[in-house]
Amino acid sequence: MLTESLPFIERLSRHFGDSGWEDWLAKLIVAIVIAALGSLALWLIRKARPHLQSLWGAKRRIDRALDVVKAEGVGLWLKEPIQHNAGHADRLRTSKPIIVVGNLKGGVGKTTVTANLIAHYALKKGERVLGIDLDFQGSLTANALSQENRDTLLVVESEKGLSPAAQLIDNRDAAWLQYAPHEIAGVPTAKLISTYYSLAGVENRLMIEWLLGKRSGDIRYQLASVLHDPLIQRSFDRIIIDAPPRLTTAAIQALCAATHVLIPTVLDELSTEAVGAFADQLRIHQKLWPSLKIVGVVGTMTTNSTLSPTRPLIDVEVDSLAAGRRQLAAALQTASAPLRDASFLPIECFIPDKLELSRAAGHRIAYASPSGSDAAVMVREAFDRLGDEIDRRIAARS
Repeated sequence: MLTESLPFIERLSRHFGDSGWEDWLAKLIVAIVIAALGSLALWLIRKARPHLQSLWGAKRRIDRALDVVKAEGVGLWLKEPIQHNAGHADRLRTSKPIIVVGNLKGGVGKTTVTANLIAHYALKKGERVLGIDLDFQGSLTANALSQENRDTLLVVESEKGLSPAAQLIDNRDAAWLQYAPHEIAGVPTAKLISTYYSLAGVENRLMIEWLLGKRSGDIRYQLASVLHDPLIQRSFDRIIIDAPPRLTTAAIQALCAATHVLIPTVLDELSTEAVGAFADQLRIHQKLWPSLKIVGVVGTMTTNSTLSPTRPLIDVEVDSLAAGRRQLAAALQTASAPLRDASFLPIECFIPDKLELSRAAGHRIAYASPSGSDAAVMVREAFDRLGDEIDRRIAARS
């Protein structure tokens, strides 16, 4: 063995002798430095990887947001994928009526209609009604709550707390909702999810989180997951939602959760144009709510203000009604069922412009007034006719 190793040792010795120890030492140092730099590079890569991944994720989220809002994009609320919970369509078919009172124009009587329909279903028909105020201005809240409850809500808001409606659109806890509503003044079987300006901030936060892909689940169906829960379905016979005149986060949630939408309008040129615009948006976004039905369009603040509901409308109202019907049909011409067959309600269901309604606005519900005056009776009769027609249409299309 030793004899066989001698040639290798001799060659190694000659190589050291030819190269010199200094060259070998230099080569050794270079090799050590290279190895050290390689190890350092690997360490740096491992340390930098999470940051690089975070930057790449941020870029993808920004690209997602820009893609949604660009001029030729699909629009903010139609971003894929649409991730409602399994069984969503089945739950809608078996749901208690969930009616959104909505329009994209303010000042058309949405809150007045919502408040008095809540009172009609609770007081006339004995239903357990849940009202939800999703317009951060809080007009329905002001109409429906006692002064004590309004004061409590204002204190919560002043201390940077959240109104019940703001919590609702960001909370999947159906058990919480069961105990959150306030009593509605003068309407013992009805309750209200109240709101105030904190709702606007929560809406914006949720929208941005979803837009940037930083939100688990689909916020568009957040409210649906709560209202369709068996616990809530057992607790209430009907849910009526006052929606804002904008397609906000809360409005989208309401429409995705709803079984029906009721569209109030004043019978003038601008307001009936808005009916067509709102119907067009319902059609454009129908992928989000394929089962949603328009229960009808109801005229408000009309001049048929005597005790007879059949008194003719004035000429400008007649013309606006005809124009509104044309615009509604045109907007929904390419819609799929069940949106396509929407129509105006009969004239006798329209809500007259009565002093009793305007006096009640902001502090009570006119329908719940104990007054026996002709005006108060007419208000109750008008909403009884409206509620009966809504029920007839819901039953006919179920």
